[in-house]
Amino acid sequence: MKIFVSSVMTGFEDYRAAAFAAIRSLDHEIIRAEDFPASTIPSRVACLQGVREADLVILILGERYGWSETQSGLSPTHEEFREAAAEGKVIPFVQSGVTREEAQQRFVEEVENYDTGMHRGQTFRTPEDLRTEVTRAISRHQLSAATTPVDVGALVEKARTLVPAEGRGIVRMTGPLLHIAVVGGPTQTILRPSEIEKQELADGIIAELSSSDGYFSYRRRTEPRLEQGALVIEQENGAALKIDEAGALLLSVPIEEASGHLKPLIEEHVGAAIGKGLAFADRMLEKIDRTQRLTRIVMAADIATSSVFGWRTASQQAANPDSMQVSMERSGAGPVMLNPPDRTRMALRAERARLTEDLLALLRRRYQS
Repeated sequence: MKIFVSSVMTGFEDYRAAAFAAIRSLDHEIIRAEDFPASTIPSRVACLQGVREADLVILILGERYGWSETQSGLSPTHEEFREAAAEGKVIPFVQSGVTREEAQQRFVEEVENYDTGMHRGQTFRTPEDLRTEVTRAISRHQLSAATTPVDVGALVEKARTLVPAEGRGIVRMTGPLLHIAVVGGPTQTILRPSEIEKQELADGIIAELSSSDGYFSYRRRTEPRLEQGALVIEQENGAALKIDEAGALLLSVPIEEASGHLKPLIEEHVGAAIGKGLAFADRMLEKIDRTQRLTRIVMAADIATSSVFGWRTASQQAANPDSMQVSMERSGAGPVMLNPPDRTRMALRAERARLTEDLLALLRRRYQS
Protein backbone atom coordinates (compact mmCIF):
# COMPACT_ATOMS: atom_id res chain seq x y z
CA MET A 1 0.00 0.00 0.00
CA LYS A 2 1.25 3.50 -0.88
CA ILE A 3 0.88 5.98 1.99
CA PHE A 4 1.33 9.75 1.67
CA VAL A 5 2.31 11.73 4.77
CA SER A 6 0.92 15.27 4.87
CA SER A 7 2.04 17.89 7.39
CA VAL A 8 4.10 21.04 7.70
CA MET A 9 7.76 20.13 7.26
CA THR A 10 9.90 22.80 8.94
CA GLY A 11 10.13 22.19 12.68
CA PHE A 12 8.05 19.02 12.43
CA GLU A 13 10.81 16.66 11.30
CA ASP A 14 10.69 14.39 14.37
CA TYR A 15 6.96 13.81 13.98
CA ARG A 16 7.24 13.08 10.27
CA ALA A 17 10.07 10.64 11.02
CA ALA A 18 7.84 8.89 13.55
CA ALA A 19 5.09 8.47 10.94
CA PHE A 20 7.61 7.18 8.39
CA ALA A 21 8.89 4.64 10.92
CA ALA A 22 5.35 3.39 11.57
CA ILE A 23 4.70 2.95 7.86
CA ARG A 24 8.01 1.13 7.29
CA SER A 25 7.35 -1.22 10.22
CA LEU A 26 4.27 -2.48 8.36
CA ASP A 27 6.16 -2.84 5.05
CA HIS A 28 4.24 -0.15 3.18
CA GLU A 29 5.60 2.31 0.61
CA ILE A 30 6.04 5.91 1.76
CA ILE A 31 5.19 8.85 -0.49
CA ARG A 32 6.69 12.07 0.88
CA ALA A 33 7.64 15.46 -0.48
CA GLU A 34 11.23 14.98 0.69
CA ASP A 35 11.73 12.31 -1.98
CA PHE A 36 10.19 14.13 -4.95
CA PRO A 37 12.77 14.52 -7.75
CA ALA A 38 13.59 17.80 -9.48
CA SER A 39 10.87 18.53 -12.02
CA THR A 40 9.42 21.21 -14.26
CA ILE A 41 5.98 20.90 -12.65
CA PRO A 42 5.07 23.15 -9.69
CA SER A 43 5.57 21.80 -6.18
CA ARG A 44 1.81 22.12 -5.54
CA VAL A 45 1.01 19.88 -8.50
CA ALA A 46 3.66 17.35 -7.47
CA CYS A 47 2.25 17.09 -3.94
CA LEU A 48 -1.35 16.75 -5.12
CA GLN A 49 -0.26 14.08 -7.60
CA GLY A 50 1.35 12.26 -4.69
CA VAL A 51 -1.96 12.39 -2.81
CA ARG A 52 -3.83 11.02 -5.84
CA GLU A 53 -1.29 8.22 -6.30
CA ALA A 54 -1.53 7.15 -2.66
CA ASP A 55 -3.89 4.50 -1.31
CA LEU A 56 -4.01 6.24 2.08
CA VAL A 57 -3.05 9.69 3.41
CA ILE A 58 -1.79 10.25 6.96
CA LEU A 59 -2.54 13.86 7.97
CA ILE A 60 -0.61 15.23 10.96
CA LEU A 61 -1.70 18.55 12.47
CA GLY A 62 0.32 20.46 15.05
CA GLU A 63 0.35 24.11 16.07
CA ARG A 64 1.49 25.71 12.79
CA TYR A 65 -0.71 26.18 9.72
CA GLY A 66 2.12 26.62 7.25
CA TRP A 67 2.65 28.81 4.21
CA SER A 68 -0.63 30.08 2.77
CA GLU A 69 0.38 32.56 0.07
CA THR A 70 -0.90 30.14 -2.52
CA GLN A 71 -3.35 30.65 -5.36
CA SER A 72 -6.12 29.11 -3.25
CA GLY A 73 -5.11 30.87 -0.02
CA LEU A 74 -4.83 27.47 1.66
CA SER A 75 -1.67 25.88 3.00
CA PRO A 76 -0.27 22.91 1.05
CA THR A 77 -1.34 20.59 3.88
CA HIS A 78 -4.89 21.97 3.77
CA GLU A 79 -5.06 21.47 0.00
CA GLU A 80 -3.74 17.92 0.38
CA PHE A 81 -6.39 17.18 3.01
CA ARG A 82 -9.24 18.33 0.80
CA GLU A 83 -7.91 16.33 -2.15
CA ALA A 84 -7.65 13.17 -0.01
CA ALA A 85 -10.97 13.73 1.81
CA ALA A 86 -12.80 13.82 -1.52
CA GLU A 87 -11.60 10.26 -2.07
CA GLY A 88 -12.27 9.18 1.51
CA LYS A 89 -8.70 8.01 2.08
CA VAL A 90 -7.34 10.29 4.81
CA ILE A 91 -6.72 9.51 8.50
CA PRO A 92 -6.02 12.70 10.53
CA PHE A 93 -3.96 12.93 13.74
CA VAL A 94 -4.15 16.07 15.88
CA GLN A 95 -1.48 17.09 18.37
CA SER A 96 -2.70 17.94 21.86
CA GLY A 97 -1.19 20.26 24.46
CA VAL A 98 -0.17 22.96 21.96
CA THR A 99 -1.44 26.46 21.17
CA ARG A 100 -2.49 26.47 17.54
CA GLU A 101 -2.31 29.39 15.14
CA GLU A 102 -5.74 30.81 14.32
CA ALA A 103 -5.72 29.45 10.77
CA GLN A 104 -4.59 26.06 12.04
CA GLN A 105 -7.39 25.97 14.60
CA ARG A 106 -9.94 26.61 11.83
CA PHE A 107 -8.32 23.82 9.82
CA VAL A 108 -8.55 21.40 12.75
CA GLU A 109 -12.20 22.32 13.26
CA GLU A 110 -12.90 21.56 9.59
CA VAL A 111 -11.17 18.20 9.89
CA GLU A 112 -12.93 17.25 13.11
CA ASN A 113 -16.39 18.50 12.21
CA TYR A 114 -18.68 15.62 13.13
CA ASP A 115 -21.11 15.99 10.25
CA THR A 116 -18.93 17.14 7.36
CA GLY A 117 -15.38 16.34 8.40
CA MET A 118 -13.36 13.23 9.16
CA HIS A 119 -13.20 11.34 12.44
CA ARG A 120 -9.59 11.77 13.53
CA GLY A 121 -7.24 9.24 15.04
CA GLN A 122 -6.14 9.51 18.67
CA THR A 123 -4.42 12.71 19.72
CA PHE A 124 -0.69 12.61 20.32
CA ARG A 125 1.85 14.63 22.26
CA THR A 126 5.21 13.10 21.41
CA PRO A 127 6.70 11.48 18.30
CA GLU A 128 6.50 8.14 20.12
CA ASP A 129 2.76 8.63 20.70
CA LEU A 130 2.30 9.42 17.03
CA ARG A 131 4.22 6.37 15.85
CA THR A 132 2.04 4.11 18.00
CA GLU A 133 -1.23 5.67 16.82
CA VAL A 134 -0.26 5.67 13.13
CA THR A 135 0.69 1.99 13.37
CA ARG A 136 -2.67 1.15 14.94
CA ALA A 137 -4.65 3.20 12.44
CA ILE A 138 -2.99 1.64 9.39
CA SER A 139 -3.54 -1.85 10.82
CA ARG A 140 -7.24 -1.12 11.41
CA HIS A 141 -7.56 0.30 7.91
CA GLN A 142 -6.02 -2.83 6.39
CA LEU A 143 -8.35 -5.07 8.39
CA SER A 144 -11.39 -3.11 7.30
CA ALA A 145 -10.36 -3.18 3.64
CA ALA A 146 -9.64 -6.90 3.78
CA THR A 147 -12.99 -7.86 5.29
CA THR A 148 -15.29 -5.64 3.22
CA PRO A 149 -14.57 -6.03 -0.51
CA VAL A 150 -16.69 -3.98 -2.90
CA ASP A 151 -17.95 -5.57 -6.12
CA VAL A 152 -18.09 -2.46 -8.30
CA GLY A 153 -19.46 -4.40 -11.27
CA ALA A 154 -22.44 -5.56 -9.23
CA LEU A 155 -23.10 -2.02 -7.99
CA VAL A 156 -22.99 -0.71 -11.57
CA GLU A 157 -25.46 -3.33 -12.76
CA LYS A 158 -27.85 -2.61 -9.89
CA ALA A 159 -27.68 1.16 -10.47
CA ARG A 160 -28.48 0.67 -14.16
CA THR A 161 -31.45 -1.57 -13.47
CA LEU A 162 -32.85 0.72 -10.77
CA VAL A 163 -33.31 3.61 -13.23
CA PRO A 164 -36.66 3.02 -15.00
CA ALA A 165 -36.73 2.91 -18.78
CA GLU A 166 -39.48 4.98 -20.38
CA GLY A 167 -41.28 2.94 -23.02
CA ARG A 168 -42.04 4.17 -26.51
CA GLY A 169 -45.44 5.77 -26.93
CA ILE A 170 -45.65 6.82 -23.29
CA VAL A 171 -46.15 10.57 -22.90
CA ARG A 172 -45.63 12.17 -19.52
CA MET A 173 -48.32 14.74 -18.76
CA THR A 174 -46.77 16.10 -15.56
CA GLY A 175 -43.38 17.37 -16.74
CA PRO A 176 -39.89 15.89 -16.89
CA LEU A 177 -38.43 13.79 -14.08
CA LEU A 178 -34.80 13.26 -13.17
CA HIS A 179 -34.04 9.71 -12.01
CA ILE A 180 -30.89 9.23 -9.91
CA ALA A 181 -29.87 5.83 -8.57
CA VAL A 182 -27.33 5.78 -5.73
CA VAL A 183 -26.13 2.28 -4.85
CA GLY A 184 -23.68 1.69 -1.99
CA GLY A 185 -21.24 -1.07 -1.20
CA PRO A 186 -20.02 -3.39 0.10
CA THR A 187 -23.41 -5.03 -0.38
CA GLN A 188 -25.01 -5.86 2.97
CA THR A 189 -28.25 -5.43 4.90
CA ILE A 190 -28.64 -1.81 5.99
CA LEU A 191 -32.37 -1.92 6.79
CA ARG A 192 -33.77 -5.16 8.16
CA PRO A 193 -37.12 -6.34 6.72
CA SER A 194 -38.83 -5.44 10.01
CA GLU A 195 -37.32 -1.93 9.88
CA ILE A 196 -38.30 -1.21 6.31
CA GLU A 197 -41.93 -2.11 7.11
CA LYS A 198 -42.18 0.27 10.06
CA GLN A 199 -44.56 3.18 9.59
CA GLU A 200 -42.16 5.39 11.56
CA LEU A 201 -39.53 5.00 8.83
CA ALA A 202 -41.95 5.99 6.09
CA ASP A 203 -43.31 8.90 8.13
CA GLY A 204 -39.81 10.22 8.83
CA ILE A 205 -38.78 10.03 5.17
CA ILE A 206 -42.02 11.69 4.02
CA ALA A 207 -41.39 14.55 6.47
CA GLU A 208 -37.91 15.07 5.04
CA LEU A 209 -39.09 14.78 1.43
CA SER A 210 -41.73 17.45 2.15
CA SER A 211 -39.33 19.83 3.93
CA SER A 212 -37.60 22.80 2.31
CA ASP A 213 -34.60 20.55 1.58
CA GLY A 214 -36.74 17.85 -0.04
CA TYR A 215 -38.34 17.64 -3.46
CA PHE A 216 -41.95 16.68 -2.65
CA SER A 217 -44.88 19.09 -2.70
CA TYR A 218 -46.81 19.23 0.56
CA ARG A 219 -49.90 20.02 -1.53
CA ARG A 220 -49.86 16.63 -3.25
CA ARG A 221 -50.99 13.30 -1.88
CA THR A 222 -48.16 11.01 -0.79
CA GLU A 223 -48.55 7.25 -0.75
CA PRO A 224 -45.95 4.81 0.66
CA ARG A 225 -46.00 1.15 -0.33
CA LEU A 226 -43.79 -1.95 -0.33
CA GLU A 227 -42.60 -3.16 -3.71
CA GLN A 228 -40.61 -6.41 -3.80
CA GLY A 229 -39.17 -5.71 -0.36
CA ALA A 230 -38.36 -2.04 -1.07
CA LEU A 231 -40.11 0.99 0.41
CA VAL A 232 -41.55 3.24 -2.31
CA ILE A 233 -42.90 6.72 -1.50
CA GLU A 234 -44.52 8.48 -4.47
CA GLN A 235 -46.64 11.48 -5.41
CA GLU A 236 -49.01 11.74 -8.38
CA ASN A 237 -46.62 14.01 -10.31
CA GLY A 238 -44.03 11.22 -10.37
CA ALA A 239 -41.80 12.52 -7.58
CA ALA A 240 -40.67 9.45 -5.68
CA LEU A 241 -38.09 7.81 -3.46
CA LYS A 242 -37.35 4.09 -3.45
CA ILE A 243 -35.10 2.48 -0.85
CA ASP A 244 -34.32 -1.20 -0.36
CA GLU A 245 -32.82 -3.30 2.41
CA ALA A 246 -29.28 -2.80 1.06
CA GLY A 247 -29.67 0.98 1.27
CA ALA A 248 -29.87 1.44 -2.51
CA LEU A 249 -31.78 4.59 -3.45
CA LEU A 250 -33.75 5.67 -6.51
CA LEU A 251 -34.70 9.34 -6.40
CA SER A 252 -37.20 10.69 -8.94
CA VAL A 253 -36.92 14.48 -8.79
CA PRO A 254 -39.27 16.78 -10.75
CA ILE A 255 -37.46 19.16 -13.11
CA GLU A 256 -38.89 22.67 -13.37
CA GLU A 257 -40.60 23.08 -16.74
CA ALA A 258 -39.61 25.72 -19.27
CA SER A 259 -41.85 28.71 -19.90
CA GLY A 260 -43.37 29.34 -23.35
CA HIS A 261 -45.15 27.07 -25.81
CA LEU A 262 -42.14 24.81 -26.33
CA LYS A 263 -40.93 22.79 -23.37
CA PRO A 264 -37.25 21.96 -23.84
CA LEU A 265 -35.10 20.87 -20.94
CA ILE A 266 -33.54 23.93 -19.32
CA GLU A 267 -29.94 23.24 -18.33
CA GLU A 268 -30.06 25.23 -15.10
CA HIS A 269 -33.25 23.43 -14.05
CA VAL A 270 -31.69 20.02 -14.68
CA GLY A 271 -28.58 21.03 -12.71
CA ALA A 272 -30.73 22.19 -9.79
CA ALA A 273 -32.58 18.85 -9.78
CA ILE A 274 -29.29 16.90 -9.80
CA GLY A 275 -27.90 18.93 -6.91
CA LYS A 276 -31.09 18.52 -4.89
CA GLY A 277 -31.18 14.79 -5.58
CA LEU A 278 -27.56 14.20 -4.57
CA ALA A 279 -27.98 16.29 -1.41
CA PHE A 280 -31.07 14.31 -0.43
CA ALA A 281 -29.35 11.00 -1.17
CA ASP A 282 -26.56 12.03 1.21
CA ARG A 283 -29.12 12.87 3.91
CA MET A 284 -30.87 9.52 3.44
CA LEU A 285 -27.64 7.54 3.69
CA GLU A 286 -26.75 9.41 6.88
CA LYS A 287 -30.20 8.61 8.25
CA ILE A 288 -30.12 4.86 7.56
CA ASP A 289 -26.36 4.19 7.75
CA ARG A 290 -24.93 6.54 10.35
CA THR A 291 -21.78 4.47 10.93
CA GLN A 292 -21.02 4.41 7.18
CA ARG A 293 -20.97 0.68 6.62
CA LEU A 294 -21.43 1.60 2.95
CA THR A 295 -18.05 3.01 1.92
CA ARG A 296 -18.36 3.27 -1.88
CA ILE A 297 -21.19 4.49 -4.09
CA VAL A 298 -22.15 4.19 -7.75
CA MET A 299 -24.53 6.67 -9.39
CA ALA A 300 -26.65 6.47 -12.54
CA ALA A 301 -28.91 9.20 -13.93
CA ASP A 302 -31.50 9.63 -16.67
CA ILE A 303 -34.44 11.88 -17.49
CA ALA A 304 -38.00 10.83 -18.30
CA THR A 305 -38.86 13.29 -21.07
CA SER A 306 -40.94 11.69 -23.80
CA SER A 307 -43.06 14.86 -24.09
CA VAL A 308 -40.04 17.18 -24.02
CA PHE A 309 -37.60 17.79 -26.87
CA GLY A 310 -34.39 19.75 -26.99
CA TRP A 311 -32.01 21.23 -24.45
CA ARG A 312 -31.38 24.91 -23.82
CA THR A 313 -29.92 27.26 -21.30
CA ALA A 314 -32.29 29.65 -19.55
CA SER A 315 -30.92 32.61 -21.55
CA GLN A 316 -31.44 30.80 -24.85
CA GLN A 317 -35.02 29.99 -23.94
CA ALA A 318 -35.74 33.55 -22.86
CA ALA A 319 -34.35 34.94 -26.13
CA ASN A 320 -36.49 32.68 -28.33
CA PRO A 321 -39.14 30.79 -26.35
CA ASP A 322 -41.39 29.79 -29.29
CA SER A 323 -38.97 28.47 -31.91
CA MET A 324 -36.10 25.99 -31.93
CA GLN A 325 -34.61 23.11 -33.86
CA VAL A 326 -34.71 19.78 -32.06
CA SER A 327 -33.43 16.28 -32.55
CA MET A 328 -36.27 13.77 -32.31
CA GLU A 329 -33.95 10.94 -31.28
CA ARG A 330 -31.54 11.07 -28.38
CA SER A 331 -28.15 9.42 -28.69
CA GLY A 332 -27.32 6.44 -26.53
CA ALA A 333 -29.54 4.27 -24.38
CA GLY A 334 -29.79 3.69 -20.67
CA PRO A 335 -28.69 5.97 -17.84
CA VAL A 336 -25.47 7.97 -17.83
CA MET A 337 -22.70 7.03 -15.40
CA LEU A 338 -19.39 8.53 -14.35
CA ASN A 339 -16.04 7.06 -15.36
CA PRO A 340 -14.83 5.38 -13.23
CA PRO A 341 -18.33 4.68 -11.93
CA ASP A 342 -17.56 4.29 -8.22
CA ARG A 343 -16.78 7.03 -5.74
CA THR A 344 -16.21 7.15 -2.00
CA ARG A 345 -19.20 7.71 0.24
CA MET A 346 -17.63 11.02 1.34
CA ALA A 347 -17.58 12.28 -2.27
CA LEU A 348 -21.37 12.53 -2.22
CA ARG A 349 -20.89 15.44 0.17
CA ALA A 350 -17.37 16.74 -0.32
CA GLU A 351 -17.51 16.60 -4.14
CA ARG A 352 -21.22 17.25 -4.68
CA ALA A 353 -20.70 20.32 -6.87
CA ARG A 354 -18.26 18.47 -9.11
CA LEU A 355 -20.50 15.40 -9.34
CA THR A 356 -23.43 17.64 -10.27
CA GLU A 357 -21.41 19.33 -13.02
CA ASP A 358 -20.22 16.02 -14.46
CA LEU A 359 -23.62 14.32 -14.46
CA LEU A 360 -25.11 17.47 -16.02
CA ALA A 361 -22.48 17.40 -18.78
CA LEU A 362 -23.23 13.74 -19.55
CA LEU A 363 -26.97 14.37 -19.71
CA ARG A 364 -26.41 17.47 -21.86
CA ARG A 365 -24.51 15.43 -24.45
CA ARG A 366 -27.42 13.02 -24.68
CA TYR A 367 -30.31 15.46 -24.86
CA GLN A 368 -28.88 18.57 -26.48
CA SER A 369 -30.19 19.13 -30.00
